Amino acid sequence: MPVCIACSRWGEGPLCSGCRFLLQPAAHSAVAGLQVASAFAHESVARRLVHLLKYQGNAPAGRILGSAMASVLPSDATALVPVPRALARKMRYGIDPAVSLARQVGFAAGLPVVPALRAQIWWLAHAGMDKASRRSPRFRTLQTAPSLSVLVDDVFTTGATLATAGSLLGISRAVTATRAGIGRCG
Repeated sequence: MPVCIACSRWGEGPLCSGCRFLLQPAAHSAVAGLQVASAFAHESVARRLVHLLKYQGNAPAGRILGSAMASVLPSDATALVPVPRALARKMRYGIDPAVSLARQVGFAAGLPVVPALRAQIWWLAHAGMDKASRRSPRFRTLQTAPSLSVLVDDVFTTGATLATAGSLLGISRAVTATRAGIGRCG
């Protein structure tokens, strides 16, 4: 019998109707010349799904988020470039959420995933920090991103990480699973 991955309710899965109802769309945003489309506001069930993916490698959570991200992807996108997780966190949790999401979005949209960036070994976690306390992570370019590529990441908070990755590759668009803070649609 299926179980809802967000609330553990029996009989409905992967998400029960109550949890699906709690998923709130997020407004599109712009930061540092980057247009960002996010599938959901980083609240309630969406926040839980991101947590399940990032820290437990929950594949159904990734499929739900990736499918929703594909629906807000720019229609002229030619490739997806994941914003990689620091190597130490990838090793600790066994997953790179942006790579997993890019694969899901790519599968749904029929687009290739281009590993154009390499992350540092480690950087300070940003969760719970305000904008002034955050430092942009550093990336190394592995290859050129195709024209009209779109960055993929799990959470859009201040945009510092996406802006750093975008400026390094010359990419001006991104899609994320959730948008933290103000930006929820009515």
